[in-house]
This record gives sequence, C-alpha cells and structure tokens, in this order.
Amino acid sequence: SEAVELYKRDAALKDKQEVLKNNISGRHKKTLAIKQKKKSLDPGKENNPEGYCSVSFESKGGEGGNLVSKSDEKSAENGHVSGGHEIDPLTNKAGKVASLGPAWFILSGHRFQRKEFQAVIKRLRGRLCRDSHHWSYQATHFIVPDPVRRTEKFFAAAAAGRWILKADYLTASSEAGKFLEEEPFEWNRKGLTEDGAVSFEAPRKWRLLRERTGHGAFYGMRIIIYGECIAPTLDTLKRVVKAGDGTILATSPPYTRFLKSGVDFAVVGPGMPSVDSWVQEFLRHEVPCITADYLVEYVCKPGYSLERHILYNTNTWAEKSFANLLNRSEEIVVDSAMPLEEHGDGDDDDDDDISCTVCGSRERGEVMLICGNEGGTVGCGIGTHIDCCNPPMEAIPEGDWFCAKCSISRAKRALQRTKTKSLRRK
Repeated sequence: SEAVELYKRDAALKDKQEVLKNNISGRHKKTLAIKQKKKSLDPGKENNPEGYCSVSFESKGGEGGNLVSKSDEKSAENGHVSGGHEIDPLTNKAGKVASLGPAWFILSGHRFQRKEFQAVIKRLRGRLCRDSHHWSYQATHFIVPDPVRRTEKFFAAAAAGRWILKADYLTASSEAGKFLEEEPFEWNRKGLTEDGAVSFEAPRKWRLLRERTGHGAFYGMRIIIYGECIAPTLDTLKRVVKAGDGTILATSPPYTRFLKSGVDFAVVGPGMPSVDSWVQEFLRHEVPCITADYLVEYVCKPGYSLERHILYNTNTWAEKSFANLLNRSEEIVVDSAMPLEEHGDGDDDDDDDISCTVCGSRERGEVMLICGNEGGTVGCGIGTHIDCCNPPMEAIPEGDWFCAKCSISRAKRALQRTKTKSLRRK
C-alpha cells in the first residue's frame, strides 16, 4: 500500500510539472507573438518609443475600454504618450484589419481651423503629423472640413486607403473626451463635389480595399513619367503613387531597360507630339500613354470614364493594363503594415521630413514654414523655420507662405499681368 501511495504522489507531481511547463510555454509564445507584431507593424518606426506595444479596443458608438500592455504602461511612465486610439492595417486570416499601432492625424483647412484641430487632438492624446501642404506617410487619419477639395493630401489619403473624416469627428470626440469610432464621420455619400473633382464614394472605397487586402489603390502599378508634370506636380505624383503602393520606375530618359522589363503606364507631359522619339518607343513596346489626370481621377473619381486621359490612341493597351491593375488589387498583402522604407520601393529619400533651407535641421516641424499654397499648385515646397527667416518671425503667419525666390517670381508675374492689362486698355 505504501508503494501504491508513493506511485500516486509521483504521478500527481509529474502532472503538476507538466501543467507548469505548458503555462510557461504558453506565456513565452504569447510574448514572442507580441514582439513579432511590434517589430513588423510600426507605421512610424522612427517616431515610436522603444518597447512600444499596445492594443486598443473601441466598440460601436465609442463605448468600450482600452487593452494596454505593460510595455505601453512603462512608456507612459517614462513620459511617452501613445494616445488612447490605435489603428494601423494588418490583414488577418479572416480578411479583416487588426487595430495595431498609433493613429496619426494630418489636417486640412484654413490655418486657424488646423490650430483648433491640433488642440483637440493633443488634448485627447492623439498624434499629429507635421503641419504641411504635403502628404505624410505615417498619417492614418485625414481631417477634411467642408468643402472637400482635391488637394495632394486628399489624393494621397484616398490612394493609401486611410480614414478621410469630417471635422465633426473631432468635435464629437472632444465632447466625448475620447476618440470615437470613425465610420459615422467618414466622408461618404453619392455624387460629386461642387467642382466635380471628387467623388464622395472614393474615401470609403479605397479604405475598404486596404482593410480587405492590406494595400493601396496603386498596388503593383509600374509607371514611367516623361515630360513636364504641371498639375499635379512631379513631387506630388511621387508621394501619392508611393502612398498607394505603386512604383515610379523613372522620371526621365533613358527608359530602355524598364520597357524591356514591363511598364503598365507611361505618364506623358502635356503637348508632347506623337512623333517624339521616346513616345515612339512607348508605342513600339505597346505601353499605354496617359496624362497625369488618369491617375488622379482613377483614385478621386472611381467608376468614372478615364478614356479622355488616354493619349495616342493607346486605349486598347490601357484597358489591358487597367484590367491587370484590378486583378492585382484583390491580392492579399500580409506585411503591408511594414514601414514604407522597408518595402524596397527604390526611393531612399525621406520625402516626409523636410529640412530647413537655412539651418538644415529637420526638427521643430511645428514652426516650419512650407513654401506653397494649400492645393500644392503654387510654390517650390522648401521649408524654413520661422526664426530662420530674414527677418525672423515670431509666429506662423496667416494664410499661405512663399519663400523669397517664389515671392519675387509671383511679384514679377503680377507686374507683367498689370502691364498687359494697361496696354490692352490703351
């Protein structure tokens, strides 16, 4: 009987050891899973504190609570504020998006409006992208007051499949004391804006595409650009195509090696004759030639005809490339939440952080003036700190700002227009 009792005790001890072993293994796997998510899902890698890893939960109507890891609590103790609302796309096995990573807000509207928006976002512990007329790749939420205009930021936000929200979202969130669910405040309805430049169905269409597949509107598209880009500018096209997960192979000749490897579209500058030698090369390789507006309206007015933006009767080839684009658009990209710099898109320049032309620093973005207007159609886009200006400024000026070179150029054009009008009167 003593032997039997000893055997039972030994068996019970082994069972306890096995349970303890399984519990430790389970915790280890869970820790590894969290670390792997942290490593691959950080959209603004250089901006996040070390050890950052948080998961948040927001139920319908804004009710709910937050699930925060110990590492996030530790970051908060060290003075790092991650914000209570987390969102960044990662396609899971069910085809839905996991909410991991911080929400970054980029703003539109008049300067005074943007200041009010910034105050609300800071009060709710949200994160702000640098205030600029240009798109910021880390942005996940774009706030657009009425009326909606087709700016670079709208074009890029739609192409990237980010949230495009009414200003009411911040008003309601401020009253609730926390960031609410976005969908009730998303710009989405039938029809076009008053100027006919934007379809109100575009924001939700491209956001749902990213949620479903993990990529943007230009995913897999290979483009070459030939000639001058006026509206949108070449820099805007670069930022937007990159935001939408497309690739610009080259922006100037020679294009020979790209034509041999495959090109979906050649964006050709206005006024380029069909007899041009490079245009003839495009035609010889059956590359559809389009204007830049083809890409703009594909994103901003989905479902509308693009035929008037096709050049040199290359419509048949354009239809083929467009069909390929639609087929690729349904591919699932699991690692799409990786920072853009890790995708190997061939662009090593950090387009998002503009340096001051005087001191060379990329810091203090909140007092950086960007040369240009809200639409990005005027100005050279260089940056200058207000205290680096000559003479220095004490505060951000109202309205648009232009550098000395662009100001002189604008003054000369205005003077020329005045002289022309006066001659006509005589």
